[in-house]
Amino acid sequence: MSLTDSDCLAPKITPAGHLLAAPDVDAPPLPDDVALGASFRRGTGHGLLYLGSATIGRALPPAWAWWRDFGARYVTSLCTTSEGEEVTVSQPDTGDFERLIEDAPPMTGAEYLTSDVLAALWGEIDTALRDELASTGESLQAFLKSRHPAWNLVGRVHFNLAENRKDPEAPFAFLATYAARISAHGKTQHQPLSRALEEFSGARNKAKLLSLL
Repeated sequence: MSLTDSDCLAPKITPAGHLLAAPDVDAPPLPDDVALGASFRRGTGHGLLYLGSATIGRALPPAWAWWRDFGARYVTSLCTTSEGEEVTVSQPDTGDFERLIEDAPPMTGAEYLTSDVLAALWGEIDTALRDELASTGESLQAFLKSRHPAWNLVGRVHFNLAENRKDPEAPFAFLATYAARISAHGKTQHQPLSRALEEFSGARNKAKLLSLL
């Protein structure tokens, strides 16, 4: 059956662990401008990369929203890459994948969803990213911005002017926060800078720590 963006598409996991965007007349419709069919025609990795990077803030059916969150985890990991730095993305460990699976909504083939399947799909997203960067010639930062402008804010330190009620002589102070991720509603989620320092502590994360600035 031909896969088109006008189809009602639903995620389907095969016994071999492959993720498909399968036509399903009973599936909830997707927004007209969400080109899921075209992305999955290029390959599962491209489909997940599109979901995780370009559909942020869009209302999606629960199963596709779960896969968007999976793809967005990969994209979020990209955001600490400095301009000109080689793209390297660490794969989540088995425990992280298993916790994701516990929260998965009903979908066809959910019984075939394992940490090994997610690890393989993570690798497919990575391959798709490198293919798309090579084909467009864009920098990583330009690619992310083209998918959603908020991605260029993630993984960075932000200084905000905040009211300081404890000191009448200095009623305002700068508050440093770390933009950790983008929510499903398309808003950057900030956390205290100390959390970022803890997350990227250690010599092996020195480059990531510097990229925050």
